[in-house]
Amino acid sequence: MWKGVTLLSLLVGFCHQAEPVNASSAELQTLTPKTLTVCLPRNGGVMSGRRLTGGSGFDYAVSTALAEHMGLSLSVVWIENELDEESDPIRETYALLAYGLCDAVPGHPRYESSVGAPDFARASLPRWLDMPQEIDPDTGLLKDTLAGFVDVFPVAVTEGYMRSEIGMLYRKGGTEPEGLQDRNGRKVAVQQGTLSGAIATVQVAPSERADIVTLNPGAGFLWDVETSGYPLALVDVAAFDAHRKAFPATTLQLANWRHPIGMDIGIAVLADNAPLQASLNSAIKELLISGDLPGVAAAEGLTYAAPQSAHLMPVLTLATLRSMR
Repeated sequence: MWKGVTLLSLLVGFCHQAEPVNASSAELQTLTPKTLTVCLPRNGGVMSGRRLTGGSGFDYAVSTALAEHMGLSLSVVWIENELDEESDPIRETYALLAYGLCDAVPGHPRYESSVGAPDFARASLPRWLDMPQEIDPDTGLLKDTLAGFVDVFPVAVTEGYMRSEIGMLYRKGGTEPEGLQDRNGRKVAVQQGTLSGAIATVQVAPSERADIVTLNPGAGFLWDVETSGYPLALVDVAAFDAHRKAFPATTLQLANWRHPIGMDIGIAVLADNAPLQASLNSAIKELLISGDLPGVAAAEGLTYAAPQSAHLMPVLTLATLRSMR
């Protein structure tokens, strides 16, 4: 249905028909007047990607539409999304906003422990394109100047514009599972130290935990599943969408089942910038009402799920993990 339709063209109707928000662009507190500056991963799969002109991905398209609705130009700071065991996107978001690199960071979970005053005083910045450079005294060549750790401030999150969900993968030609318990003796791969890994550990009976195969987390997880021959995997749906886009010949496919534990996703801003948060909330509301987001997501290869709650998700406990099946 969406073949041949560009990602941004699907949002043109929303941008042109929506009424402007109450706060004028001149009243908004942004780093650059009349400009919304967002930080996005340079190589973020189906969510964001840098191009020679502009960008791509669902978060890029949403950011473009929101800025236009707010009467602002869009500027993107492309950050390096080095996904490894030591990376912490939440801390990086706090650092990016505190350092003043961007006004807003899309893709932020609406989770109680991910907003407000953090339990850490400083956080490390990721690398970004066009970061300051200096002469390396050893080589005489220019090198990036690392800002390192910065003091952080409380962060707020907007209303949700999508929902992150956990699903099951199975091999093409295999029997589609209807849930984590529907394994029929098949092994299921999970990522160590992740929510999906915790769910599998808690919700699978101790006598059946030999069916759970724990692999290293990060960008290589799905490649490991692809080549290992494991028949099932419990994954973040958007991560599989990115894998499928990068590797169309994948032998894996996504089951219809979704785990009831999911996370609404909003946009992070500094907590003391209430006018910007309110303006973004108004624009997000109009974008959801337009009904365009599923088509925008489909055009980029993202399996879209709408946000479900007006409230932040409370901190997950073992009792929560055990009860939500």
